[in-house]
Amino acid sequence: MLKIPEYYYDGTFTAFQPQLTAGRSPQSVAATDQLVTIGEFMTRSFYVHRGVLRFYILDGSTGSEKTELFIGPGGLFPLYSPVERQYRMERDAFLVKAQTDAVVTPLPQRRLADLLATNSALALAMLRQYADFSSILLYDAVVLATQDSTTKVCNYLYQYEQLLKPHGIVLTQAAMASNIGLPLLTFTRVLQKLRQLGIVTTARKTLTVTDWPALIQRCSPELLHTND
Repeated sequence: MLKIPEYYYDGTFTAFQPQLTAGRSPQSVAATDQLVTIGEFMTRSFYVHRGVLRFYILDGSTGSEKTELFIGPGGLFPLYSPVERQYRMERDAFLVKAQTDAVVTPLPQRRLADLLATNSALALAMLRQYADFSSILLYDAVVLATQDSTTKVCNYLYQYEQLLKPHGIVLTQAAMASNIGLPLLTFTRVLQKLRQLGIVTTARKTLTVTDWPALIQRCSPELLHTND
């Protein structure tokens, strides 16, 4: 199976829910509730029963937020973080927030470490999820940095329509621009061009792709579902 970088994942840890949540009470959180905040190391992970979380990076100088990953039911985040060391980036820039109303079960990283040491199937699932997580981070760091504005916008719109919206994730144009590292003015100019070409339509808080072949022609292949 050809796996593409994706901004959303779910279901990886569903089979391990009994072990991950044993003896722990689920918690209801509201959309925008902060689960990991600035100044806090990622000492807990959250198993998602319902709803969607988002992992994002905060630019301390501008206050802008760049979402790297959305996590749905059966997902776990943060992924395993070694308990014998801590990372400055976790404390200073990495945050987790509820994207939608959600139900989660928190578990300490030390408990997760014990489970990984004794459950090889869980450890393999964690390694696979880390590989997928690394894939989207590498795409962002390497591929996205070299693409022109139109390609960046079209790539994101492709995943937004195909992957994010079907899972109840609705983003503003400002959020999408920030997620792909573009000024909002540049993002809206590209959207205007796409509207003029009949590729998308926009209305108040809505965006719809109306010409998929034309959008895909303007995407780079890294994020496209193909059989190549």
